[in-house]
Amino acid sequence: MIATMPPRESLLRAVRNLSAAPMILARLGRMVADVDTPIEDITSMVKCDAALTTRLLRIANSVVYSSGDPCGTLEEAVLRVGFTEIYRLTGFAATTQIVENRLGFYGVTAAQFRENALLTALIVEQLAAPAGVDASTAYTVGLLRSIGKIALDRWGRTPGIDRDYESSGSGPLADWETANVGMNNCEAAEIIMSDWLFPASTVEAIRHHYQPTEASRLASLLNFASGAAERCGHGWPGERFYWNATPEQLEACGVSAADLDGATRVALEAFGPVRAAVA
Repeated sequence: MIATMPPRESLLRAVRNLSAAPMILARLGRMVADVDTPIEDITSMVKCDAALTTRLLRIANSVVYSSGDPCGTLEEAVLRVGFTEIYRLTGFAATTQIVENRLGFYGVTAAQFRENALLTALIVEQLAAPAGVDASTAYTVGLLRSIGKIALDRWGRTPGIDRDYESSGSGPLADWETANVGMNNCEAAEIIMSDWLFPASTVEAIRHHYQPTEASRLASLLNFASGAAERCGHGWPGERFYWNATPEQLEACGVSAADLDGATRVALEAFGPVRAAVA
């Protein structure tokens, strides 16, 4: 029996009290793409979330990024690392604020959520260049690809729904989600990220990355990166069924198996220090 799909407003209400960091990231992405954006606009946007600002400064002053005197203000951090890197750092900081508690509907801890998001983002970012895709956009889809799971986790913990994938699931995750809450996490992500005004290309890549078509290169790259993260021991339960990239699919995106292996190695080298910085 397929469960009743949650109403759109109920789904949005489930994530309404999330950190503002993902929405700030959406707006910041448009700003950093314009080299004429004043630094004051960048910092004003980030300062909308005091916790994000604090965490961003701490990351900028960590051993991973700091090579001199500590940054005392957000303006100093932006000047030190540049627009593109401040966007990346904001993404790192946002990762730690997206989810703080175990996702009981899936049996996944907050740390596992963050590690999967971060490693996937780092891998797909590395794949962007050979595929001819914008690196910042690629990084964003990797970072936020599981945002729909947060909404379904909260919806799935409503009275009368007491099942979880950890104890009752065995097949493809999207099928289990649809059977239990009437919607899969990719569909939920599409609703949420559209409401948050992310670019259509970002939304569509996440919506279709379980079963990407040749027309969606970004969705395919996200699929490849998600599979690589799983092979590195940082996957999600029930998702292994979707990561079956063929040489033909890789070639259609302009990347090779060697590119994917190389992207994974580079990402893993950055993963440890960055994970420590955002912990």
